[in-house]
Amino acid sequence: MNIETPSVQIVEQEIKRLYNIDVKNVVFLGRSDNVTFRVDTLSGKYLLKLHLGSNSKSMIESELMWLTAINQDTNLKVQSPIKNVDGEFVTTFNVKGNHSFWTLQSWIEGELLQEQPTTQEIEELANLMVTLHEHSTNWSVPESFSRPIFNTEHLLISSEELSTLIQVDVLTSEHYKIFQKVTNKIIPIIDIQDINSNTWGMIHSDLHESNYVLDNGTAYAIDFSCCGFGFYLFDIAETFLHINPDNQNKFIHFYQKKRKLQRDYHEVLEAFFLWQIIRNFALLSKNHEEFEYLSKTIPFVVENFCIKYLDDVRFLLK
Repeated sequence: MNIETPSVQIVEQEIKRLYNIDVKNVVFLGRSDNVTFRVDTLSGKYLLKLHLGSNSKSMIESELMWLTAINQDTNLKVQSPIKNVDGEFVTTFNVKGNHSFWTLQSWIEGELLQEQPTTQEIEELANLMVTLHEHSTNWSVPESFSRPIFNTEHLLISSEELSTLIQVDVLTSEHYKIFQKVTNKIIPIIDIQDINSNTWGMIHSDLHESNYVLDNGTAYAIDFSCCGFGFYLFDIAETFLHINPDNQNKFIHFYQKKRKLQRDYHEVLEAFFLWQIIRNFALLSKNHEEFEYLSKTIPFVVENFCIKYLDDVRFLLK
């Protein structure tokens, strides 16, 4: 469903009607997977989010359940959901006849990174992920909980979605066949993983430089819209897409100081790293504005990662 982005005037009007807060100003932040606004009040700031990626109220409520539990059970500061005047965390919002779901959450102060993290920042990021994984390991998931599952089916769907790029001359048939071979090699790796509380649980799944902020040297995770059930190594693999090889090694070093990974983590990480690439390319394939980026990036990925993986040549954590 193509939901039109509402004006800040409409948002401000509806916020005043639906929430018990004194709105001073509303600022449009952007539109990607969701539409986001910053709401300024006399007492502080809030994040207002129009959820584009999910038509399921229960999915969004489950995301907020996990955020609430993280806030209650850990020393992490994440975006706490705010109830509306009806006492609900998820608000049904109508824009020109189209209904959508909105949430209001507390604002997390901090700066986004504009360059590669320093060693100290990598340590902070690793500790942040350790805390999330430890919480997930010990958290009892509510019966009504519903979030996406990152499994073999997820990989197969993502791989299939890449085929649409052939029709628009972004992906060659030859390169698509290579991605298919990579997919077929990853599937047995997924299937042989031991699924237990130490390897699998709720993960952020999208923790990169746009989804965590740094405030006085401390890292805080934001935007849990892609959270779901998956392998903890899958979570790490997404972060690896956005940091250089030196920082990848540092990340593993700091992570394992507090939480040991399985013995074959290196081999599994390489497979999951490529799985995350396929996942990201599949998501970008739905956006015409990303076609130029994909055209330039796909050949690099095929040469530097896919072919090496198929030839059993190590490319991560060397």
